[in-house]
Amino acid sequence: MALHPWADRPSEARDRLRTLLSRHYRLEQYDLFFAPSLHVARILLSQLFLRQEQARNQTRYATHFPVTELNVLPAVPLMAGNINFVAHIELPYGRVRPLHLCQQQGVVDVSESFASVLHEEVINHARLFVARLDRHADLPGGLVLVALRTADFSTLVRSELRLFEQGLPLDTPVLAALARSKEQGWRPYNQASVEAISLSLPLPIASGHQAGLPFASFALSRAQLAALTPASDVELWPQQSYLLVRASQRGGGRKQTNLTPQIGRRVQTLFNTGGKSEKAR
Repeated sequence: MALHPWADRPSEARDRLRTLLSRHYRLEQYDLFFAPSLHVARILLSQLFLRQEQARNQTRYATHFPVTELNVLPAVPLMAGNINFVAHIELPYGRVRPLHLCQQQGVVDVSESFASVLHEEVINHARLFVARLDRHADLPGGLVLVALRTADFSTLVRSELRLFEQGLPLDTPVLAALARSKEQGWRPYNQASVEAISLSLPLPIASGHQAGLPFASFALSRAQLAALTPASDVELWPQQSYLLVRASQRGGGRKQTNLTPQIGRRVQTLFNTGGKSEKAR
């Protein structure tokens, strides 16, 4: 059996993926790291910044490291030694939180905005973010991107995070991501956007998401929601009584594609067929 060309060089495979992501998603101003899940990323960042906070409070720290290193250790909010991940887009409601407010509360999770129509806002304003790469980037699961804006964080922080990353079992998802990026049909961005939708149906419903997001969300009665069936593009949130319908249009990220009519028809079809969906079958 032929081995993958990077199978015996995991560090090289990770560096190749870093270069690819930096190029496609315009991340030249960031240092990029990987984790297998948001949970693991949160543990790593919590440990990292707790140690930095403790070191900051010890007078001997200033004798061990240059003053210039101390000046670029931004205060990341910690609660009981843990970092809070704050979603840039609040699901299922479709509300977009201002990035500066997210960063005051913790580390911003841009899984729902990275590689989407909101990507420009993320890379222009986020100093530290995490993102699942199986959302809008359309890469295989099991890989989370951790990005630190290089100018905002010390060499110490970035070096320590790199050491943490080297101990993680990431070879399989990294190689899968590299393979996916080489497929002919892969495009790096989901450039779909959805405006407000109002439908009469048997009972009138109207979307509640912020216009321009790559999905539509609807507050429904429990009876309406119970009649529907989940699908690859249809998410049911029973606790919140919300329906979320995702839109997807692959592209290079240079333009937006308005899929409002298509999503409106998709929702209409869900109710006309009693919640049965071709994608669910």
